[in-house]
Amino acid sequence: MEKKVGYLFAGELDRSDLVVPGAGDGGRPALLTPTGLVPRRVTIAGALTELEGKGGDYLHARVADPTGAFPLSSGWHRPEVTGALAKLEPPAFVSVTASPVLSSRGPVRGVVLFPEAVAVVDRAARDTWILATAEATLGRLERLGAALAGAVEDPVLLQVIFHYRVTPAFLAELADMIDTALASVTPAPQAAKPGVPQDDPKALVLAFLAARPKEAIPLEEVLAELGRHGIGPEAGTGAVKELLDEGECYAPRKGTLRLA
Repeated sequence: MEKKVGYLFAGELDRSDLVVPGAGDGGRPALLTPTGLVPRRVTIAGALTELEGKGGDYLHARVADPTGAFPLSSGWHRPEVTGALAKLEPPAFVSVTASPVLSSRGPVRGVVLFPEAVAVVDRAARDTWILATAEATLGRLERLGAALAGAVEDPVLLQVIFHYRVTPAFLAELADMIDTALASVTPAPQAAKPGVPQDDPKALVLAFLAARPKEAIPLEEVLAELGRHGIGPEAGTGAVKELLDEGECYAPRKGTLRLA
């Protein structure tokens, strides 16, 4: 049973709803995730895409990774963190150490992260976190698979299997989540060079947005740029949707895109 600071993707946190009495420090209740993680704290990294509220009051934010988004809430109990968070302007890559709390009240229901430290990072740091989180998640997933097959006896994993109704298909779904995250770890996009074919629509979109980083670019312009590379509207729209889901870019206004 893994405790203390844990690494998990937003896709796993979003599935987490099991609280085990006495599993935490000092015999307190603790969250038990679908892969058997019992995190006192978690470390996450991703694109800060939303920030609502005022410094000195409660702030609500969302940090996106390639598998989903982490909901954050910070207030008077940690004024220095709340103040630092209030100064950030989305989009920005951030690293956050936080405590997970299962909430049934307020604007966000489910597991909410209460930040203990927030720092602005770059894309390389985000990618390093994805690699570390994928490794940690895969290790837990392999042990869970062994427990499901009866090769490992662990009462905590038996709770996981029973509560989350773990099946081979469930394990495959979580493995796909890891693959999705790893697929987003790519070298920084390079601008297309004349005469050199470059048919990856996602790379082309990122390069186009990177050339105008402070602009909210109409989606029509992005699709037109892809069209000049022989990529049709359907494939271009699909690439844009994937990048939005991965937190690589966002829509500051409806029908526009901007690099995260």
